[in-house]
Amino acid sequence: MTDVKEITEAVQEQVLSALKVGQTAIVEGVRTFTDTVGSVTPESLKLDSVPGLDSLPDPKELMSVSFGFAQELLNTQKEFAQNLLAAASANGSAPAQPVSKKS
Repeated sequence: MTDVKEITEAVQEQVLSALKVGQTAIVEGVRTFTDTVGSVTPESLKLDSVPGLDSLPDPKELMSVSFGFAQELLNTQKEFAQNLLAAASANGSAPAQPVSKKS
């Protein structure tokens, strides 16, 4: 019999794989669209010609800061969950093995 951990890991791998395939398709679609639009757009309408564009924050930097914050939130939640599990156990530390099922 396959245990819950193995099933969970297999499902997680499948979800991540499907997510990556979808993301790759989206990135390629956006790249194709951008290349096509860029090839037919006059120079006077390209983003480089927009006044004040250089004063806006760098999108890559904003993304990095946002994902850094999200990672810190996830780390904080993980630590909280670990501490909560330890506090909820009888001796103050998380049980090493799950409680066996009673027949």
